[in-house]
Amino acid sequence: MLAYKHSFPDEHTSIMFMLYYIDKKALVWKIEFMVAHTVSEQRIHLGTMENFLVALDLVFQLFNIEEDPLWQLHALKQLSRPVDKYISEFRVFAI
Repeated sequence: MLAYKHSFPDEHTSIMFMLYYIDKKALVWKIEFMVAHTVSEQRIHLGTMENFLVALDLVFQLFNIEEDPLWQLHALKQLSRPVDKYISEFRVFAI
């Protein structure tokens, strides 16, 4: 989303964009979120991006994320750089 920041003039538009792509198993949460933030029949107040991300984390973040093997792999660092940086550089040079 940061790469397309000019496409989203405000936080409301950014949140609506993200909500548009929430479906399948998360659809129930999306509907509850939209109902909770409906002010009137024609007005929705979604709040700030920070509050939206907190609401997402409360529902979808793992209970003990530090113990999750995928999170540990993502957070792995060599010296001061994340391993993800090394992987992306390797892929660029491998081409």
